[in-house]
Amino acid sequence: MKIERLDVTSLEIPFKTSFKHASAERATTANVWVAACDTQRGLAGYGEGCPREYVTGENIETARDWISLHQPSIVDEITSLETLKQWVLKQETVIDKDPAAWCAVELALLDLLGKGEGQSLEALLSLPPLPSILQYSAVLGDNDEAAFSRQVLKYLSVGFRDFKLKLSGDLKKDIAKIACLNNSGIPVMIRGDANNLWRNPEDVIDYLDQLGQPFWAIEEPLAPRDFDGLSNIATHTGIKIILDESFTQAHDMHYIRRTPDIWIPNLRVSKLGGLIRSIDLLESARSLGLQIIIGAHVGETSVLSRAGLALAAAAGDARVAMEGAFGTHLLEHDVCEPSLMFGKGGELCPEEWHFQTGAGCGLKFCKL
Repeated sequence: MKIERLDVTSLEIPFKTSFKHASAERATTANVWVAACDTQRGLAGYGEGCPREYVTGENIETARDWISLHQPSIVDEITSLETLKQWVLKQETVIDKDPAAWCAVELALLDLLGKGEGQSLEALLSLPPLPSILQYSAVLGDNDEAAFSRQVLKYLSVGFRDFKLKLSGDLKKDIAKIACLNNSGIPVMIRGDANNLWRNPEDVIDYLDQLGQPFWAIEEPLAPRDFDGLSNIATHTGIKIILDESFTQAHDMHYIRRTPDIWIPNLRVSKLGGLIRSIDLLESARSLGLQIIIGAHVGETSVLSRAGLALAAAAGDARVAMEGAFGTHLLEHDVCEPSLMFGKGGELCPEEWHFQTGAGCGLKFCKL
């Protein structure tokens, strides 16, 4: 592989409906897009990252600046999968600071490498084959009561039974949301996501008690990396803690190893700095016997959804939930045709997209 250049732009695709949680409200994508060009062979690979200030401190501008700064090294040093992995290892601390920026570059390079060698992502990275069916969770944002109720009814009517509920911190409002789910007469699984709402573990414990302990797990109720406080919540409630903003790099495994039974890492390829690093962290988590959630940022296109499929294949039976693959359920349009997204009941069947026989990520891209 000979990379001639990296073309970098931003993606601002409108949503069909806005999405709100405790840390942000969004009505369009805010993603960085990279095309890795090998003009000698007439090939291009495409990659995407989701820089989020409330997750990794990045935004579109800083991501583009990072790629511009490191492009000469990337173009000169990366010519194969082996040199790509060497670059990731050598630049670990650099990638830690801007993981979404590197994610966009790496996914573009993996797509280009796969196309050049006629291999799928799974074959290229020596991963297991994709499962025949993947089951996605419904994600419920912090909408007003009427909009929330409509969304719940829509999800239930098409067969969803696994839900991730964004908490607002407004007790009356959150109780009403939970009642809306539980009073449907249909058994459902619910996990909560607080997006770092509280600073005191006692406040979280009290809030969960007032909610009636409705969750099997709760995601990020405290400030990122308050591992002692999070451990306190798990001890007092018996509820597992899902780590998202508190799990973005290899160093975070140090805290998880102390008490592995209480944690569930949420693995999002963008925040972890690409697929190679995500797979390494997944293997570390599996070595501790941890359950895993394959996560997604709101507004991901089919490129990051496709990377999530590869990570799901690597996760195997450690995977307890999947998020994302909303495609044009959420986006006004996608970067490829057809859009990669779940169907009825949240199911996605990879064989329908022929990924195993397609080269690179196996998507058919549209003009942006």
